[in-house]
Amino acid sequence: SDGRPCHGRPCPLQMNTVEVAPRERRSRKLSQRVRVFDEETRRQITLKRLKALEDDHWQEDRRRDDEGEDEDYVLSASSGDEVAVGGSRRPPKKKKTNKKRDVWAAAQQCKSLQEILDEAQHHNYPSWVPTYVSVAATPSRYPPRRFCSVSGVAGKYRCPVTGDYLGSLDAYTTHRETRLKGLI
Repeated sequence: SDGRPCHGRPCPLQMNTVEVAPRERRSRKLSQRVRVFDEETRRQITLKRLKALEDDHWQEDRRRDDEGEDEDYVLSASSGDEVAVGGSRRPPKKKKTNKKRDVWAAAQQCKSLQEILDEAQHHNYPSWVPTYVSVAATPSRYPPRRFCSVSGVAGKYRCPVTGDYLGSLDAYTTHRETRLKGLI
């Protein structure tokens, strides 16, 4: 009754016990070199990448075998009834126009989504006509799916800097070598 557990004699509970030092809680420290972006900065980076894609003006190279196909000939206006004196009549001159090339060039013209919406002039349509701007779907009842920004598969991992989802550690290596080049 002196306040000790075994009343002053050696206690079997204390004889074989080893004192355990209190565990330190490890805290994960990020390197000072690596910046972690907040949501607003991540959104700006994403918008910057999308704008770079729209400004790319990618065009497909014209195939070499298309050069001589589908050429239409048009008679020139001055090739009418002119006859040379003392000589044979020449065949009328023909001007080449390549309609296929014009169609190809028109198809390759790149426009941003905003330009396409402006040209459509949806504000001139009646209110009951569904347009791209007026049609809206209800939000999905399922959580958003996250895809790898490198390979396109389901993203299991997340980049600590940009917050992009990545499918594998190889994709993270590629992401780190290419997309983080100017950011860290």
